[in-house]
Amino acid sequence: MGKTNVILKQKIENLGNPGDLVSVSSGYARNFLLPKNLCVLAGKEELAALEVRKEQIRKKAQKEHEHLSTLSRTLSELVLNVPVKTGDNGRLFGSVTTMHLSELLAKKDINIDKKQLHIESPIRELGEYSVSVSLGHSIHTSLKIEVVSE
Repeated sequence: MGKTNVILKQKIENLGNPGDLVSVSSGYARNFLLPKNLCVLAGKEELAALEVRKEQIRKKAQKEHEHLSTLSRTLSELVLNVPVKTGDNGRLFGSVTTMHLSELLAKKDINIDKKQLHIESPIRELGEYSVSVSLGHSIHTSLKIEVVSE
């Protein structure tokens, strides 16, 4: 009973992620992984292709990180005006939500999902506030918003 080196095509619980080189028993590879097209045998050509693929993934991740860093600087320098309807005493009808902020940012060609925005406590009055933004790749920044009456 020998071992076989394979390269995974999909995430397999307790084994690895796509692109991982793992050593499994020959029977497991022959009877389960290969028939279900979950892996390829790790020959010289496949290992060379894996290295090329890893390099592509690394470059893509680096490019994404640079893009997010630039976006982070842009957001930290931005003051977003949020026009809202208010009552007599300056209180808002409702509150400012992450969806409002996401839509206002989209109008400025900045695509931030509402799930990436975090408002500490509900904004129900006019004034300046800071909203935290989680961009991914462990990059966080804050966005200054100014809630003004329409």
